[in-house]
Amino acid sequence: MAIYYVDGRFVPSHEAVIPVDDLAVLRGFGICDIMRTFNGMPYFLDEHIKRLMTSGEKIGLSLPWTMDEIKAIVQETLLKNRQTAEANIRIVITGGSSPDFLTPSGTPRLIVMVTPIKKLPEDWYTSGVKVITIVQERPLAGAKVTAYIPAAMALKQAQQSGAVEAIYVNSQSQALEGTTSNLFAFFGQTLVTPPSKGILKGITRQLILSLAEDLFQIEKKPVLLEQLLTADEVFITGTNKGVVPVIQINDTPISSGKPGKNTRKLIQALDRHARDFSSEHIP
Repeated sequence: MAIYYVDGRFVPSHEAVIPVDDLAVLRGFGICDIMRTFNGMPYFLDEHIKRLMTSGEKIGLSLPWTMDEIKAIVQETLLKNRQTAEANIRIVITGGSSPDFLTPSGTPRLIVMVTPIKKLPEDWYTSGVKVITIVQERPLAGAKVTAYIPAAMALKQAQQSGAVEAIYVNSQSQALEGTTSNLFAFFGQTLVTPPSKGILKGITRQLILSLAEDLFQIEKKPVLLEQLLTADEVFITGTNKGVVPVIQINDTPISSGKPGKNTRKLIQALDRHARDFSSEHIP
């Protein structure tokens, strides 16, 4: 049975509850982050918690915990879920209870959940995927918040179109990011990704940029949708996705309609990085 950390207590998952007057329930006011493990160890733990705390700052949610205190709670929650081989770790910080059902009281709640990782289809990586575009922007760029209604609606639209992700496009027709992923494109040997301003700074995005430094020329710049459709290769990245080749956007095939060699090279580089991390943390 999974054990969760909820507001100062470790409880069985079926007993994990918060009061209905919490602003996360009433208004969707809260922040979150997700990471995964390799060999039972959190991958990029510090980076994820730093982003979590930055999200709190961006929405004006004052956190009473230090980074080290949150790390210790995450590690203890993992220890209480040893039966889970490889796991996702979800951290949620709510706005806390509100007497007037609107104004933060200054007492947020911390939740840590450990769940098994769901393996994604292998053909996503070998054959590539379809994505759609939607005219929409993240409401609070750079903050990972619990209010996911726009993203959930966009993903439902994607699934109805036989796609796995929806790419946000702003009013200037610039492709920005996915609902739960970052966006990259190859134009020849140049790797292009939208600049950090206006998007969520993905942890996997930053790793891919680091791994690509010695392999390709890199440009962080706005990408118009019409330019994206002419790219030689397109891929998306995320904590659980890794690097996923995109072979179709809406009704337009990307280049040959197959995963490109440069994307495959980055898939292999990410796999090596994960294996190296795993070998350093053998139980």
